[in-house]
Amino acid sequence: MNLPLKSLFVAMLVMSVTGCGDKCRNEPVTVVPSPSGAARAVVFHRNCGATTEANTQVAVLPRSAEQPNVPGNALILGGDVPLTVRWDSETALTVSGLGSARVFKQSQTAADVAITYEK
Repeated sequence: MNLPLKSLFVAMLVMSVTGCGDKCRNEPVTVVPSPSGAARAVVFHRNCGATTEANTQVAVLPRSAEQPNVPGNALILGGDVPLTVRWDSETALTVSGLGSARVFKQSQTAADVAITYEK
């Protein structure tokens, strides 16, 4: 594959996972409140239409905030990945079950919460 075609393919793949445009929607899978209930970790699939691949994402949000229609602020994985999230404290979260999934984003912190990842 020549360089311009390869660049175009990579750009299309990133847009399909992170989403661009109003046609995308987040479909929550699991919501886990922090110990005090002040925050929550949301595992969700971001669906941007039939031509995009399945993906699994994680966002850390304040309790009172609605989940925005944007990609996850903590983790974005290619595929339908059965993740488990566990609050270790009010400011520490562990996400496990990543396995060998393709990682598009893996932040060490989100919304002032430290995040640890386990395969």
